[in-house]
Order: sequence, then C-alpha cells, then structure tokens
Amino acid sequence: MPPKNTPLASRPSWLVAGLAALVLAFPATAIASDGGTTLALTGKAERQVANDHMTVLMTTEARAPEAATAAATVNRNMQAALERAGEQDGIDARTIGYSTRAIHDSDDRSRINAWLVQQNLELTGADFDRLTELVGALQQRDLNVSQIRFSLSPEARQEHREAMIEEAMEDLKEQARVIARSLGATHLRTLEVELPDDHYDRPQPMMAMRAMDESASQPSLEAGHSTLTLSVRGRLQALGAETLRVTPR
Repeated sequence: MPPKNTPLASRPSWLVAGLAALVLAFPATAIASDGGTTLALTGKAERQVANDHMTVLMTTEARAPEAATAAATVNRNMQAALERAGEQDGIDARTIGYSTRAIHDSDDRSRINAWLVQQNLELTGADFDRLTELVGALQQRDLNVSQIRFSLSPEARQEHREAMIEEAMEDLKEQARVIARSLGATHLRTLEVELPDDHYDRPQPMMAMRAMDESASQPSLEAGHSTLTLSVRGRLQALGAETLRVTPR
C-alpha cells in the first residue's frame, strides 16, 4: 500500500532519489504488504565554518548646554563618517540609534546642565583589512568603537546547506539501518521527511572602546568560526521482521 500524505512532492529530485535508496539498502526480498515497525528518527549534520563578515558598531556623541548645539556636532561627525565610508567599495554603512538625553544637576534635579546627543554607525564588510583601516580613520574623527563582531554571510551558509542536507540524511539512514537490523527487518520504507530551518551559533561580540592613536598599530583581530547545524526528521517503516512470541513470566 503506497504511503499517504507524504510531503516529498516539493523536495528536490535528488533528495527524493536519496530517500528511495533506503528501500534498496537491504537484501532484495519481498516487502511485507502490511504491518512493520514505524521509526521516528532525527539525522544531524554539523560544520565549523570560518566567519566571512565583520561588523563594527561605532558611536559619536556630543555634550553641550543646548540640545541643538550637541545635535549639530553629532550630525556633522556622522555626515563626515558616512562620506568617508561611501568612498570604500564593499563596505555597507548605516546609521542607527539616534538619542538625545538631558543631563540634570546633581543637587537640583529640576535643573538641566547640558544635553547629550548620541548616534551609532554600523559598518559591515568582507574585507577585514579595509574595514579595520576605515575604523581607524573614523576614530580620529570623534567616533568610538562600541562593538566588533564576526559572522557568516547568507551566501556562505547557503554554500554549505546542500552538502549538510546530504550528511544529515546519511546520518538518519544509518540510524534506520542499525535499528532495522536489530529488529530483523529486511526493508525500510520512507513515510515522511521534514527539513526544519538550519541554525548557526553566532560568536559573542568583542568590545573595543579605546581609540587608536595615529602612531599605534591596528588591533589584531581573529574572525573565528561559526557552528552550522542542520537536522532532518523522518518517519520510516521497518518491514519484514519476524513476529516474536513473548513468553509470560
């Protein structure tokens, strides 16, 4: 009897072919028409992949008696930073997190002594040397580094995805073979396969608040690796096992 409601129609043809190979993994004997044991299994694949993207969060701030004065300074610094970043090929820049905060007198909380205005600039690129050089230049223009982090680009994750699907399917099939052999089964029939979203662990960001002097060397940065994990869930039926009689104690 053919399996019902299997969601394999939308799967790539190579995946369907790989699943069909499960039936051929055991000696070619007659498949039982009914009965069998249903197996619910999860196959997994994991890879360590070098990070290929660097993101730097920079902050510019100004403090002045008037909010408008502080805002003008921040706007001027940020405009200059955006112009400098725009000259660099392969580096994306965007502004985030604009804020204005009143600084009150410590003795009289109703009195405002000054205003503090802040804005963040996020820089992202795959050329670590060029991005580090840009960050060093912007630090000389009243921008400070708040955070540095490394990650995997969507293109890098997709590059490994198909191979990891195959690895996860091989893991699932091997589990099924081991269990089927222990049951004395001769065939495996695939009933259902589900491919959840893949996942990768993002490294913890590094903090870097100290500005670099013009004479100071650029910091040594290690991009590190991210862990990609992918799983497939499947339901298979082990067929051809002999019925075992259980003798009561």
